[in-house]
Amino acid sequence: LPFITPFSGGVAGGLAAVSSQMIVVPMDVISQKQMVMNDSTYKHRGSALHVVKSVVANDGWSGIYRGFGLSLFTSLPAGSIWWATYAGCKDQMNAVQNTAFDSIPALGQQGIIQVSSAFSAALAASILTQPLDTIKTRLQVKGGASKVSSKSAMVVSVFKELTASSGLSGMYQGLLPRVTHMGVW
Repeated sequence: LPFITPFSGGVAGGLAAVSSQMIVVPMDVISQKQMVMNDSTYKHRGSALHVVKSVVANDGWSGIYRGFGLSLFTSLPAGSIWWATYAGCKDQMNAVQNTAFDSIPALGQQGIIQVSSAFSAALAASILTQPLDTIKTRLQVKGGASKVSSKSAMVVSVFKELTASSGLSGMYQGLLPRVTHMGVW
């Protein structure tokens, strides 16, 4: 059963991604609302509590989770892939640890295995999910296309627009910083 550890790592990573987004998205919504307030509004109604009350009054409790689906769009697959790859690499490297690293102390061996597994996981997760993150970021920064009615159609529209202007390589802009961030994460 060599795939049990990577599979369970992937499931756990996916659950962790969903759980973390349940906390992170409301914090992002609140902080982003605060960021775009002018000084006078911020001084009078800029506290987190005031912002939450305002969002709930205007949009209901779902307003606190605006962007949750878009955040899951990237964090769920990235977390699942990262943890599955990390667990699989760690298992494979631990299997050859005693023969490959004889001259290195045990603590050093574990450090090498963990760092190598983390960057392998970061590389796999980044390469596979960078297009999703690029689309998500474009939608957040530029907003959806006004001619498009559904969220899935907006995703397709952004994909077509980006690949038309930059080719598939446009989907991988910012890949190296993302690999680095995910590797040290």
